[in-house]
Amino acid sequence: MTELYNIPEKPTDALWTDDQWKAIYAHGSDILVAAAAGSGKTAVLVERIIQKIIREESPVEVDELLVVTFTNAAAAEMRHRIGEALEREIERDPASIRLRRQLRLLNKASISTLHSFCLEVIRKYYYMIDIDPSFRIADDTEAVLIRDEVLEDLLEEEYGKENNESFYRLVDTFSGDRSDVELQKAVIRLFDFSRSHPNPDGWLHQLSSLYETAESIDDLSFIDPLKKDIRFQLESAMAFLDEGLMMTELPGGPVPRAENFLVDARMVKSILECETWEEMYNAFQTIRFPTLKMCKGDDYDEGLKERSKTVRDNAKKLINELKDTFFARKPENWLRDIDEMKPVVERLTELVIAFSKRYETVKRERAITDFSDLEHYTLSILMTNGEPSKAAESYKRRFKEVLVDEYQDGATRC
Repeated sequence: MTELYNIPEKPTDALWTDDQWKAIYAHGSDILVAAAAGSGKTAVLVERIIQKIIREESPVEVDELLVVTFTNAAAAEMRHRIGEALEREIERDPASIRLRRQLRLLNKASISTLHSFCLEVIRKYYYMIDIDPSFRIADDTEAVLIRDEVLEDLLEEEYGKENNESFYRLVDTFSGDRSDVELQKAVIRLFDFSRSHPNPDGWLHQLSSLYETAESIDDLSFIDPLKKDIRFQLESAMAFLDEGLMMTELPGGPVPRAENFLVDARMVKSILECETWEEMYNAFQTIRFPTLKMCKGDDYDEGLKERSKTVRDNAKKLINELKDTFFARKPENWLRDIDEMKPVVERLTELVIAFSKRYETVKRERAITDFSDLEHYTLSILMTNGEPSKAAESYKRRFKEVLVDEYQDGATRC
């Protein structure tokens, strides 16, 4: 969360945790709630909605909230839970005409999946994006068949062009001697990923810039986030080792294995202290896990012995996977590969953009859309030249707050 405004003091008998209390009452800025499954995010969201409806100062109507869920079942459950919460409030204040009105308004409140909301926007403002108003959503099988047909036609044209060396290099890079199936998969995967961006073509055009020549790996734009993720995984490995060391100190614990955990932890710590990619590479080359100490006899608890082995195996797996994935090759070899891949990536993105345009043309000709289209069409309706459109202003006047449940695994946004 960023700044939190006007959060009332939590009563001593409140059932909510401090963070849940903040998520319920904070306002004045965007709020992101990230928590594990089953931790009560949806319950917090329902309570936030109810508190906005029943508050004395500037209360909102239930139909002034846009509530978006991940599935239709979740939307129905959300509507049901809000209804139950409203009924409880009415029991506390039976004379409240306003609360009874909220219960009546609930049936027409905007509580739906994101795609259902997008569909509503497009049906209303289809003329702003030049789409057939009788369009339908293609099912998954139909969409896959159309994509395969469009891609096959595109590749056939590319094979027929003269002096198309850049394309043949692309084929050689992604495919074997017998077929170009892997290239087709690469095009579809990159196309699908690009659709998660507001401007897919713009994102694709700048993709090759990540492959600019650099003097060291640390100069590459994506390395700092990658190193951060690597350190996060190393810290997870360290947590396993700390847990194992604690087991050796328990009654009946595998005491001889304390040496294993201490040695392993020193190795991980040495990597965590590295600043540059080359330092990390050199540190990973020194990783050697000593044989796990034996613990024979009745003095050692079998459960603790097995658990200590499991947590050490978990730590070793994390570290070895990092080594095999990122540090099996010398830094200079990675740099050479990145430099050599730049023209290949440029050609691949050109192919994906060409595929995207053809696929879009076919869909419009057949008056169909896919689920990704719903999001992008809605964005096109709500934004004009980077500014909110009249349609967006209309929704801005209609809704006081947008609440998204599970817009990403483990997160709720208000």
